[in-house]
Amino acid sequence: MGTETKKTTPSSKPRQLGDSGQQGADKDRDMGGALRSVYQKAVDEKIPDEMLDLLSKLD
Repeated sequence: MGTETKKTTPSSKPRQLGDSGQQGADKDRDMGGALRSVYQKAVDEKIPDEMLDLLSKLD
């Protein structure tokens, strides 16, 4: 009377031989560099005076 549930896991595609692993690593490195660059630009961005004024009112 109970129902059985099967746990499914995503099937992983087998890695192809050749330089495809290197291409994937290159893409990962490029993506990581792009994300670090965007993050650093956000960190370096000046906080607007209006925001600083609002934050000072919280104290």
